[in-house]
Amino acid sequence: MITPESFLNSVIERNGRLGQDACRILAAAIQAVDPYQCVIEKLHLDGNELIIDNDRCSVEQINRIFVIGFGKAAVPMAKAVLDRLQDKVDFARVIVKAPEFVNEVGYKNKLEVLIGGHPVPDENSIQATRSLIADLPQFTPRDLVIVLISGGGSALFTSPLGDISLDDLQLMTSLLLRSGADIQEINTLRKHVDGVKGGRLAALLSPARIHTLILSDVIGDRLDMIASGPTVADPTTFADAWEIIRKYDLTDEMPQTILLLIRDGMEKRLPETLKGSDLEGFHLHNHLVGTNRTASEAAYEEAKRLGYNSMVRSNTLTGLTLDVAKALDADLREMKTVDKPYCLIYGGETTVKVVGGGLGGRNQDLALHMVPKIRDQKELLFISFATDGEDGPTDAAGAASDAIVFSVGTKMSLDVTTYIDTNNAYNYFNKMGALIKTGSTGTNVNDLILILAGANN
Repeated sequence: MITPESFLNSVIERNGRLGQDACRILAAAIQAVDPYQCVIEKLHLDGNELIIDNDRCSVEQINRIFVIGFGKAAVPMAKAVLDRLQDKVDFARVIVKAPEFVNEVGYKNKLEVLIGGHPVPDENSIQATRSLIADLPQFTPRDLVIVLISGGGSALFTSPLGDISLDDLQLMTSLLLRSGADIQEINTLRKHVDGVKGGRLAALLSPARIHTLILSDVIGDRLDMIASGPTVADPTTFADAWEIIRKYDLTDEMPQTILLLIRDGMEKRLPETLKGSDLEGFHLHNHLVGTNRTASEAAYEEAKRLGYNSMVRSNTLTGLTLDVAKALDADLREMKTVDKPYCLIYGGETTVKVVGGGLGGRNQDLALHMVPKIRDQKELLFISFATDGEDGPTDAAGAASDAIVFSVGTKMSLDVTTYIDTNNAYNYFNKMGALIKTGSTGTNVNDLILILAGANN
């Protein structure tokens, strides 16, 4: 359970009321996108009617109900469905990252839990996916399949096409992550090398009624990009995938099996991902149940309740951490004429161009870029936080910074520029007691950035 205390560290604590309020605001944001609550609020039984979001159907029209899911939040989402529908569910199986979710196996005597790998898929991802698909029956129009999707779904739910091996898939993913490609670019590639993405899962489930409940971890909430759009028509093409490889100059490093498959697709020797016309006649509905906007609005309301001049500046913050830090610095300069205390809220997901051998994640890297920029900003607290509690390959969810961080670092002979240049934000902030370590939050709606100022005056 995420509480305000989950976010505390030395930097936050020394900021007095600013720090206490920041923790309350972050906790409110995470609680607003609790996956169990997000699903259970969208699913109801009203007499003989099953209501999913705004869609209604008679229970008498449904012979069997199947629940499948994949993503970091798949277990609590599945538990919400099972709590609502009880013994009406015939089958419930999900793929998750965290091994501790295995403890939920057998929930309501229905739930099965499989483990996969993330952010880079592993053999468990492939085996879990193939096991889930293999155990599904032949569907009829009187069957209902509830698909539960959350962050991490692309890596956890995967079945590579053709001769593409796990090593090839892992290398492709790692190359794209290191290059600074954004999630939409990464998922464009994933959709075209995978047998369950880009609308292909919908084809496997047809002619059943398909209702997909989605906790979005993609900026702009593009349904075709969340978990690489397994139940959504795909507007991207093999040519788009090839252009991304060229954009990041990866043709020499990308596995030959992937290059050959994409070329075959471009030359029409392989079928494209499913387009809108391919899904015509499908009984297919996709529902967003929680987004970054949901979390940002909850943060806004909590900051307002605490007495701040509260502003959501963006829910689509993207770009390299270096560039985003410059934009945030410009925003702060504009705020000099705004009444304090204020709280600026940003949602989105930055990217990092990895050039050094250090340790960190995008939120830590962004916070590190901000250290020299806020060195003279007294009564100001900066926080960048991954809503899933996992920032890069570290045990931190993000980091906090204030003016004191720079001065303390200087006294400790820590050159912040060197840490920036080597992508070593984790070790810099670890020395400062500035890392935020919540552990897994159980949800994932991208990142949140808070800038609080003036409440201690």
